[in-house]
Formats: sequence, C-alpha cells, structure tokens
Amino acid sequence: MPTSTRLMPLVFVAVLLAACTAPAPRKEDAATEAKLLKYAGPPIESFTYLGRYDGFRTLGDKEVVIFATVSDAYLIRVRDPCINLQFANRVGLTSSNRTVNRAFDFVISEHERCRIDTIRHIDYAAYKHDRDAPK
Repeated sequence: MPTSTRLMPLVFVAVLLAACTAPAPRKEDAATEAKLLKYAGPPIESFTYLGRYDGFRTLGDKEVVIFATVSDAYLIRVRDPCINLQFANRVGLTSSNRTVNRAFDFVISEHERCRIDTIRHIDYAAYKHDRDAPK
C-alpha cells in the first residue's frame, strides 16, 4: 500500500481535530467583559424583549451583550456547544410573549441555536457615563 494512502486517514483526523478546537479569547473581549461586569447586576430569569434591539457585541464564544435600548443592555452567557458565536454577523433571540427566559430561550447565531445559561442586566447608561467622563 502506498505511503500516501496510509497517511490519508491521519491527515483527515488532524484536519478534523484542528477544526474542532476553539480559538483563544481575544484580549479585547476579556477587557470589555471585565468593564461591563462592574455594571452588571445579579443573574435574572428573564427580560422583556420587543423583538428588536439597538445592537449587540459578542464576547468570545460564550457571551453576547444585547443592547435592548440605548440605556439597557443584557449580558447573556450561553451553554456549550456554541462554537460560532464570536464570529456572528447577526444574532437573534427566541422569546415567548416578548419575554426572553433563561430556561427556555436561545441566542440564534447564523445557523446555530445556543441555549441561554445566564442573563444579567447591565446598567448601560452608568457604564457610558463613566466611560465618557473626563479623566
């Protein structure tokens, strides 16, 4: 049997394993998360969601900040497996009666449904005030 034929399964396994490894979190994401956590309240079970939001920011492959209004934001942590969240160009939320519930709903990222683990309200108005205050 030729050497190239014998090595083919090993090459396939190596490529498959490389594709499954999660990229390292970006330092920028960790710094932003640390700043936002100072303004985050305790975990909550749910929040009202009117079907649209003012923006979002992914923080690695496990967290996303949803800016529900100009002054309200929610830090949502998702459960494994959720491997493409940090690369999402769009995200959405499932909800029932305009309420996103930690136990039942998902973050939709491209073609992936990521079950919500925790939700924390962020006092985004205070965050922006402190961020923009002269130093």
